[in-house]
Amino acid sequence: MIIDTHAHALDEAFLDGLCRKSAYGLSAERRADGRFWIRRGDSPAHSLDENLFDVPKRVASLARRDVSLQLIGPPPGFVAWPGGAANAEYARALNEHGARIAAAGAGRLELMATLAMAEPAACAYELERAVDRYGCRSALLPSTAGGRPIDGPEFAELFAAAERLGILLFMHPVSAEAPSRFPLYGMQVLVQWPFETTLAVTRMIFEGVFDRHPGLQLLLAHGGGNLIYLRGRLDSAYEAQGWEADPYYRQHVSKAPGAYFQQIYFDTCSLSPESVDFTIQIAGAQRVMFGTDYPFDIGDAEAQRALPALTRLPQASRDKIYRDNALHVLTAAASKRASDASRSR
Repeated sequence: MIIDTHAHALDEAFLDGLCRKSAYGLSAERRADGRFWIRRGDSPAHSLDENLFDVPKRVASLARRDVSLQLIGPPPGFVAWPGGAANAEYARALNEHGARIAAAGAGRLELMATLAMAEPAACAYELERAVDRYGCRSALLPSTAGGRPIDGPEFAELFAAAERLGILLFMHPVSAEAPSRFPLYGMQVLVQWPFETTLAVTRMIFEGVFDRHPGLQLLLAHGGGNLIYLRGRLDSAYEAQGWEADPYYRQHVSKAPGAYFQQIYFDTCSLSPESVDFTIQIAGAQRVMFGTDYPFDIGDAEAQRALPALTRLPQASRDKIYRDNALHVLTAAASKRASDASRSR
């Protein structure tokens, strides 16, 4: 049994609806070759990978690779983008359509909720609604809410709700700004997105989010971006005694930044065996979860980049990464939901 904690999907009916009528700032067209092209506002249109909504092909891939469960959320650009993020109405629509995909997945797909990051005051409520309505045990957390940092007090209620519910928050990087310094949007994805994850989590650490919410279950996409490699650099700021010492680096934290890595999970989608090896070496197999970024090419859709590292591990470590770590968190979330439901009756 394998659990894939990092995958993306879109409902074909949702896209067809956008072709007929623009909504949520989005418009779409389906061209003669069958591909959907989507546009936000007046930005250039871009095509979508047809594997995002080809459920039979996805299920066949999962069955062939013995993946029993795949958590699915929208592509990150649908959740947050430069200057904006999903509001409650849009998040509800994405969750409704995502639940439709999961229902067609022959028991192998599970909805990862979209959060209403544009409305911090409603964000916790909308998460609880997705849990109650669809049985969600995970949610996609963008690295910024349209450029707004997620470590601010306005999101404290969201983190408190996620901690109480035991929800797995899956942080995925998004573009906080237009790609003005990059010749291609794709280069922004390659270079800046790992930085966005690194910056978001570094801010969360130094702002004390993990001290205030020690039970938070946070999983980072793409092996945590650059974070795992910068552990020593972050620790050096905390430990500094000379002229570079700044009280900020100790103000909200109770331990060195690297120690918080034991409160964070990292996925295996760092795109080279050497990177996966290093992630496991630093974080430990108990803090790593299997993830593919299906179906994207700049990802590891069928885990071919991670497998050389994973197959070298002892069986107990492989089991933790392939299944046990995710299963522990997801099962605990389901138990908390059942307990809350029982108390409310």
